[in-house]
Amino acid sequence: MPDHDFSDLYARYPGVIASMPDEFTSHQFILELARLYQVPYIEALYAYRHHLRSNRPAPFMIVHGILAQHLADYLNLIVQVSQDATSTDIFGQESWCSLWRRIY
Repeated sequence: MPDHDFSDLYARYPGVIASMPDEFTSHQFILELARLYQVPYIEALYAYRHHLRSNRPAPFMIVHGILAQHLADYLNLIVQVSQDATSTDIFGQESWCSLWRRIY
């Protein structure tokens, strides 16, 4: 069972998707979701505060992974263009993520 109920954040996806440019990365989407809905975003991070990856705390990595994976549940609103787009994450680091295109 997950450590957190993401349903409040998931309910916001259609509105955030509608506010995104025609093409956007998972990183851009998560940043906008976090900006608009800071309290539920912080609550999710807090729920995963003790989760480790490579013996280091990784709440951002875990929560962002969960949020990014859930974008695939909105294929009526977006289509995945690429799984390996280069993008800057929330910490300003270059990495890979999905590129999405809005459907009109």
